[in-house]
This record gives sequence, C-alpha cells and structure tokens, in this order.
Amino acid sequence: MYNTLIKGLSLQGLILQALQLMNEMSENGCSPNIWTYNIVINGLCKMGCVSDANNLLNDAIAKGYLPDIFTFNTLIDGYCKQLKVENAVEILNQMWNYDVIPDVITYNSVLNGLCKTSKSEDVMETFKTMMEKGCIPNVITYNILVESLCKARKVNEAMDLLEEIEKKGLSPDIVSFGMLIHGFCDNRDLDGAYQLFRRMGQRYKVCHTTATYNIMINAFSEKLKINMAEKLFHEMGENGYTPDSYTYRVMIDCFCKTGRVDSGYDFLLEKVTKGFIPSLTTFGRVINCLCVENRVNNAVGLIHLMVKKDIVPEIVNTIFESDKKEIAAPKIVVEDLLKKGHITYYAYDLLHDGVRDKKLLKKLQSG
Repeated sequence: MYNTLIKGLSLQGLILQALQLMNEMSENGCSPNIWTYNIVINGLCKMGCVSDANNLLNDAIAKGYLPDIFTFNTLIDGYCKQLKVENAVEILNQMWNYDVIPDVITYNSVLNGLCKTSKSEDVMETFKTMMEKGCIPNVITYNILVESLCKARKVNEAMDLLEEIEKKGLSPDIVSFGMLIHGFCDNRDLDGAYQLFRRMGQRYKVCHTTATYNIMINAFSEKLKINMAEKLFHEMGENGYTPDSYTYRVMIDCFCKTGRVDSGYDFLLEKVTKGFIPSLTTFGRVINCLCVENRVNNAVGLIHLMVKKDIVPEIVNTIFESDKKEIAAPKIVVEDLLKKGHITYYAYDLLHDGVRDKKLLKKLQSG
C-alpha cells in the first residue's frame, strides 16, 4: 500500500511528500524495500536531483538494502542526461561490486552520454568493453555509434556499421539513416548523402519521413541547387509526406537567394494558407526581395497579412480602437522588422510610404 501511494506522489512530482511518506513507513513499523527506494530514486532523477538520488542509494545500501539493475540504470541515465558522464561511469563500475550485471540499457545510457559530450574514442572503447562483457547490442546501441562517428566526421566508418548491424541480425532504422545522411551533408559530401537517401528505400526498404526529405532539401538549398530541392519537395507530396514549417522556410530562403522571388512569394502565401506561421526572418527575406524588384504592392500586402494573422509586436494588442489599429499596426510592424534587422533601410523607406497609402490599402482589401 505504501509503495502504491509513494509511486502516485512521485508520478505527480510530489517527491518531498514521497520521501516524507517513506520515512513514516519505518516509524509505523513497515520497512521500505528496494522497490520503495527505486520509486523515489526514479522520481528524484526525473526532477533532475540526481545527486540527491545517489545519496538516497547510499543510504539504502548503508541500511542493508541491495540495489538492483533498475536502481543503477535510473541513476546512470540521470547523470548522463545531465552530461555528468564521469559519475555515470563510476556507478557503472560499482555495479559489479553488488553482483549486478550491466545490461544493454545500462550501456546505451553511458554510450549516449559519451556521444553527447563528443567523446567518440570513449564511445568506441566502452562499446568494446560492452562486447567483451557479453552484453548484446541492439539497434539503439548502433545508432549511438553511428551518431558518434558522424559527429567525429568519420562517416565512412559509420557506413561500415550498416553491414555490421545486418550481420548481427538487426535492421537499420530511420534514425540510422537520418544520422548518416546528416553526416554526409555535414562532411559536404552531397553525392554520398543523396546516394544513401535513395538506397535506404531501394536497398534497405526503410521508408522516408518528412525529416529525411528536409535534410536533403536543406543540403541542396545550401548549395543553391534549387532544381534538386524543388524536385524533392514535389516528390514529398507525391509520396504522401507532408512538408512542415521547416520545409517551407528552407524552400523560401533558397528561392530568394537564387532570385526566384515569385516562387518565394507564392511559397510564403501557401505556407500561411496551410496554417503555418512563418518567422519574421522569412517574412523579411521575401519582403526585401520584393522591394528590390520595386513590387511595393506585394510587399505591403505581406505586412497587412502579418497584421491579419496577428504576427505583430505586443504593443499592437494595446490598441483597442479598430480604426486606429488598422492604421497604426502596419506602421509598427514595419518599424519592428527594421529594428530587428529583418528588412533593409531601402525596404523600410518603400514600406514606410506604402503602408500609409490609403488607395493601396483599399485596393488590397478589395483584392
């Protein structure tokens, strides 16, 4: 009964009350067991109080309670999430003293912590130890190795792991390929990334996601290869993958960089129509390009669209009279875009007059 109550308190984040109830157990002649300690240790770790959880473990050991695999895994995972990997490794080494054998969850936590702290050599060394101890890796283990090698720009070594994964009877998943494609792109090997992008479906039968398309679209956009980026964008829709806000932003940026202002403008309007809220940076980029081409009507139209969609500074919401708001809001938006560096002074000069043009406003409203 006590354990159920303590677990309920811990799940609600009421860890101090859970600790208090655990202390009351002993006072009422009902001794806590290791499961009781595990519940509270887990609750403390979830709150980020890993050192307190470790102290509680030491208290449990001092009272004669033997920790189990869950106790150690919880603490190791807690320390690794805080990037205190040395503490995690210390606990890993302590496990053997209590005849608790680390499992794949234990090692994955440590490997992930080492990977996040960019210690690729330690990752491979720990993996070697894991294998020597007879612990069988899973696909999550290999994904951590792939991520670590890609971070260290050892993409070819990471690719070699694909064969090893298959030899172990495992199947590389979308995470494996996402990291490898990213690795090739970071290594500026666009051809290698694209080949793998195609092979993952053809050779490995792993379905793409919006995220994998985004990686490739962004890579081609950065190289200003807009035709390939556009090809993949349309392919996404044909294959049933829905572009997200990031996809549209990347495409809009690339269109503007390559002088295809009409396409950038159309994509921005499509993005808004589909319910995405573009950033001020995205609006600013398209507005600047429109102003360079002296398309003030379109640029002013985007300012009014921002007002309509409530993409405005907070001060606009303090204007309660609708007539005043209609006049003041566009001016405030233009000034805010300039202040934040999203539009140029040239664009500002054109927009400054454009948003005051009542004839233009009526034309936009009627259109």
